[in-house]
Amino acid sequence: MLATVEPEHPDISDASTADSGGRSIWRRLALPVGSIGVVVACLLPWRTAIRTGQFDDSFWHHAAGLWMIQHHAVMTRDVFSYTITGHSWITPEWGYGLLLAETVRVVGPVGFWLLSAGMATLTVVTVAVLCRMHGAGWLWTGVLSIEVGAAVTLFLDDRPQVVSYFLVAVLLVLLAAGRRRRSVLVATPFLFVLWANLHGSFLLGLVILALEAVAAYLPARMGRLSVDHPLVRRDALLLLLASGLATLVNPFGFGVYRSALGVSSNAVVRQLIGEWQSPDFHDTTTMALIVVPLVLTLAYLLFSKGPVPTAELALTVFLLVATLDAVRFLPYLAIAWCALAARCSPLPRETLRPSVLVWPVLVLLGFAFLSGPVVPAGQPSASVPVGAVDYLAAHPGRVFSTYLWNDYLVYRGVPDFIDGRTELFTGTPVFDQYLAVNGLTRDPDAVLRRYGVEYVLWPTGSPLAVFLEHDPAWTVVRRTDQSIVFRSVSASAPDGSTSPTPAAVGNGQG
Repeated sequence: MLATVEPEHPDISDASTADSGGRSIWRRLALPVGSIGVVVACLLPWRTAIRTGQFDDSFWHHAAGLWMIQHHAVMTRDVFSYTITGHSWITPEWGYGLLLAETVRVVGPVGFWLLSAGMATLTVVTVAVLCRMHGAGWLWTGVLSIEVGAAVTLFLDDRPQVVSYFLVAVLLVLLAAGRRRRSVLVATPFLFVLWANLHGSFLLGLVILALEAVAAYLPARMGRLSVDHPLVRRDALLLLLASGLATLVNPFGFGVYRSALGVSSNAVVRQLIGEWQSPDFHDTTTMALIVVPLVLTLAYLLFSKGPVPTAELALTVFLLVATLDAVRFLPYLAIAWCALAARCSPLPRETLRPSVLVWPVLVLLGFAFLSGPVVPAGQPSASVPVGAVDYLAAHPGRVFSTYLWNDYLVYRGVPDFIDGRTELFTGTPVFDQYLAVNGLTRDPDAVLRRYGVEYVLWPTGSPLAVFLEHDPAWTVVRRTDQSIVFRSVSASAPDGSTSPTPAAVGNGQG
């Protein structure tokens, strides 16, 4: 019998199998090039969040949540001001305050980042999922994700709007999925129960459902306008009705409608608050986020012969008009436009294949976006006069301060004259009196004496600060480059006397 001789080299088929196995591993690790856009969009809000401290409304939201946790009750009356204490306060935002306070209590200050940048990231990811569901390729999905990421970052803050952006995106995903599987729609009313206890934009959610109901009754084709896979008519109507009833599952019943509609129609709010005004087209980012989608949409309508989805187009037009009236709707417009653009893609076929080289690009982008100085989570921003409020917290007395700084006073437990809950004050004389003092259209002393104000905290060098520096009824007790604190001469000094105390002078902030 002849001995078997082993070949010097391994079998060629074995080498081929091994090589094929190696290639399959690399294929599994490869990522679509368009995922770079999605990741960039997710990094944008984090870059902003870790470089920006807390400011404005986030303070009173947190304070309201803490109060509700401590008292095991929903806040239905004002407890923060000394001007309208006990005044009825109805707002769907009560749930957000509770969510913010509980998140920070459980996970620490990083909870502020999770409810701002974290929610913005979830919104971007949800919109990316929506784009893919509508048939957009990865490259176009990445481009659209950047639009949404930039829009939500422009309005990034620890406020309930950031959660609302996510809920709008979730609703659009539910409707897209519901066209294929009706059972998915059952989740929609539960979404509205949550939404009506977080933010007044649940009204926008109902508008979206109303557009879906209308689309269900339209013909499949009206020229280039198309209604593909509409909801069953009965389902669409029942969904709108059930979701509307679901919004009443809240502590205030129909009161949340009065609150949501009252804020959006409040003339004072629209006059004084920038986000309720028309966009500033001198701002490059704002202009790009509005004009670029508009130009691309018009180009598609003019130069393409493809179909245009009716419901998505109607929602985009509605939100474009709303945004031109009040810039705060810009993130909602970005989300709606992405749903439209995903179905009207200028890139019907993508030739770029997934690649493992995307991984090092993502690592470099993450380093570039997140490296650099970081403001500790939960720390007030540089615009907040922390040192001055420290002084006021140690010297109790009624304080008159600016609209923006008063929210931090609320958080620090110092009763204020007026704060960021604008709609709560506009129905009272207090708001007009604040504006009169702020603008020096009325003798400040008359208003301040009426409310027993003992301290005034105001920006250094501002007209009111200059006026009070020359007013013998007030003396400076603390001054920095940022803020100045006045004490009423008639108020008792910290030692019980009525003589003025020496002013603390510094060059630092606060």
